[in-house]
Amino acid sequence: MLQPCRRLTMIHSRDHSMQNGNGQMPRTPRRARPGLQISGKSPYGARTMDRGLSILQCFTASCPSLSAHDLSLRMGVPPSTLYRYLATLEAGGYLESDHRSGLYRLGLRLVEHAGIVLNQIDARLHALPELEALADEVQLNSNLAVLFDGDTFHIGYAIRSYVPPIYTTLGRRAVAHCTALGKCLLAWLPREDVHALIAAKGWRPCTPNSIQSIEALDRELNAVLAQGYAVDREERHRNLWCVGAPIRDRSGRVVAAMSASGPTRRFDGENLDRI
Repeated sequence: MLQPCRRLTMIHSRDHSMQNGNGQMPRTPRRARPGLQISGKSPYGARTMDRGLSILQCFTASCPSLSAHDLSLRMGVPPSTLYRYLATLEAGGYLESDHRSGLYRLGLRLVEHAGIVLNQIDARLHALPELEALADEVQLNSNLAVLFDGDTFHIGYAIRSYVPPIYTTLGRRAVAHCTALGKCLLAWLPREDVHALIAAKGWRPCTPNSIQSIEALDRELNAVLAQGYAVDREERHRNLWCVGAPIRDRSGRVVAAMSASGPTRRFDGENLDRI
C-alpha cells in the first residue's frame, strides 16, 4: 500500500532501482514508441475495410451524430455506395440510426469491444484502486491516461462530487503538451520524436497558457525529467490545474500517467507541495 499523500510520487519512484548511472530512468527504446504513431491509411488495407473504418472515424465527441449526407461529403463517396456500408455497419451493431431524424451514431457493439480493450490494459487494472485512493487522499479528481495517436487518451478516472468534473469520459482525447498527463508521457520519449509529433499535428493551443514554441516545450519537458512530475497550469482549461506523474512497467518504460486535477485555488503553495 502506498503511503498517504505520496501516491503520485511513489508511482514515479517505485522502480528507482532501475535508474542508470546518471540517476535517470532509461528513455523509451527507439524501437518501442507506443502511442506516437499518427493514424493514416495503411498501404496494405483492403479498400472495403478502410472505408468502413473511415466511416466510424467520422464520428467524434463534437460530432456524435451525422446524416448520410454529412458522411457522404466527409468521405467523398456517392450516397448510393455509402448506403451499402452504412447498412452493413448497422446490421453488425457498429452504427445505429434514428429513422425519424435520419441521423446515425456509433453503436453498442463498439462499447463491447472497448470494454475488452480496457480490460487488457495492465496499467489500468493496477491503477484503478490507486485512482480512488488518490482522489480521497488529496480531495481532488484523479485521472489515468496513455498516449494514443500522439494525444493524451483517458482510460480511467475517479471523480468527487465537490470537484468540477472535467476528464470524465473514457476515450477522451486531449492535446498532450497541454496536459500534465501528456507532458509525463512525452518527457521520456526521444525528443526528436516529440518535435516530429508537433510538426505533424501543430500546437493546437487550448488556452492562452498553452505551450506554443519548441523552446518552451523543451524547457517544460526537461523540468518534468528533473523533478519526476508535470504540472498543467491552466493550459488545458481555464481555472483548472493538474499535477501528473508517470507510471512505469517493470522495465522502467513509461506506459501511462496518473494525475490529480481541480480548481486553481486548490493548488496554492502548501497544497501543491502536498499533492
